[in-house]
Amino acid sequence: MKRIVSIVLALVMVMVFATVSMAGWDKCKGCHKETGEPMVVGGKPVLTKADLLKKFKTAADLKKAAKNAQNPIMNAFKGDADINAAAKDLGLK
Repeated sequence: MKRIVSIVLALVMVMVFATVSMAGWDKCKGCHKETGEPMVVGGKPVLTKADLLKKFKTAADLKKAAKNAQNPIMNAFKGDADINAAAKDLGLK
């Protein structure tokens, strides 16, 4: 029994560390695809990485748009640390 509990605990810890280590663009690409056809969420297409880079030329533009996003899914990603890390990963200054 102790062996099973320790295996389960080890798996939980691995999953927690994997989730915590996701930052920047890694969080965004769950919905914003790298290339190809955009993902559709709530009946609306979500911008791809290429679309985001065409639309936003600076980190400030991306930050403003993310913070003002009306989609409830974006509420979890409106923190400065998330947006700044994503902008850095996208190469925006």
